[in-house]
Amino acid sequence: MSEDHSQIAASSILRELLKKPGFKDDVRDMLKNIDPQDGRELVKAFLWQDIEFSLGLMGGLPAIANTVIRAVDELLLQVDEKFSIELLQGFTDSLLKDIDTGSLSRALKNARPLIDALSPLLGKFWQEARDEGGKP
Repeated sequence: MSEDHSQIAASSILRELLKKPGFKDDVRDMLKNIDPQDGRELVKAFLWQDIEFSLGLMGGLPAIANTVIRAVDELLLQVDEKFSIELLQGFTDSLLKDIDTGSLSRALKNARPLIDALSPLLGKFWQEARDEGGKP
């Protein structure tokens, strides 16, 4: 299947799934019941259970990143258009209260060496994206 057909199919499938109350209930239940303690084991299983598969999926990261970037861009446009700042502030405040700041702090400390090592490359990339407006 070509890339354009895959993208069209994915959005069509999502539209159909979102019409089904049972699907939405299942997704909400799954998200409410995610065990944050399982995150570390999830990463270990993903990386080491089948390294060839893991690296193959990681090879798709640019396409995934481009999809997420375009989705976030559209999300920001829609949110800016449709939601008041007061609503967003209240919603964000309620979400932030549930964030595990201890784990976030450790993750940020653990990310520091990687960020420092990749910083020159990422800095150049961000600057080019800002200057050029990017490539499609």
